[in-house]
Amino acid sequence: MLKRHPGGTDSFNTEFVTIKAENMIHVFRQDRPEQHRGIPEITAALPLFAHLRRFTLAVVSAAEAAADFSGILYTDTPANGEADSVEAMDTIQLERNMLLTMPGGWKMSQVDPKQPVTTYGEFKREILNEIARCLSMPFNIAAGNSSGYNYASGRLDHQTYYKALKVDQSFMEAEVLDRILEPWLREWNLATASGIDLCDCRHVWFWDGQEHVDPAKEATAQEKRLQSCTTNLAIEYAKQGRDWEVEMRQIAKEKALKKELGIGDNEFFQNSEKEKDEDGNEE
Repeated sequence: MLKRHPGGTDSFNTEFVTIKAENMIHVFRQDRPEQHRGIPEITAALPLFAHLRRFTLAVVSAAEAAADFSGILYTDTPANGEADSVEAMDTIQLERNMLLTMPGGWKMSQVDPKQPVTTYGEFKREILNEIARCLSMPFNIAAGNSSGYNYASGRLDHQTYYKALKVDQSFMEAEVLDRILEPWLREWNLATASGIDLCDCRHVWFWDGQEHVDPAKEATAQEKRLQSCTTNLAIEYAKQGRDWEVEMRQIAKEKALKKELGIGDNEFFQNSEKEKDEDGNEE
């Protein structure tokens, strides 16, 4: 392994260190035999970025061309017709808030840049949507804009994205995290002389959970799932990226402390409910 990045300022430095292959983890998805390097998921969409850049530059160029010219003189009279002579490609200085007279037989028209400005927004949305599909990413995340979404469509589009993230997380657990944990547990076993069989060491990896856009609805659905035994605390806490055993111990500590201080379970929520006077108005 090179000590310095080959693309850095000191790229001519070829000093390296030798690392055993068993201590090196090269992470990529091998799709065919004898494949030694990975292919990014977004590779198929790379040409689309070039098209998006070219179209954006074309829109900017059209806007600049329209801004460079205030207007164009033209005539409807035929050649050699009755119209005042005008020097070709001549310019006329325009003054602000002033009326302008044209030569006889001539008219003035402003440049109207209808294309490609009118289709720019639609083109950009389609290109970004096609690019995001390589990553199973919904359009509103790729664009950073959910103005065209409602609640149901936003939730529906995110389902495939979160499932794709779970697949990547499972891959990282198997190919990287478990392989790093194994030598760490081996060293810990030797250091503590515990004599524990490493095969019996069960472990769980916790990832950051996805926040719900409507916490009240999610809490109601979670309560119903727990009551119908279609889920359990371990699953629900894991969705939030938390360990259910740690959370339950914390809840038990809080209950013990409230009991020690003589605080009832409902006293924490009394201040959240607003009292009403005799006329029914909130105090």
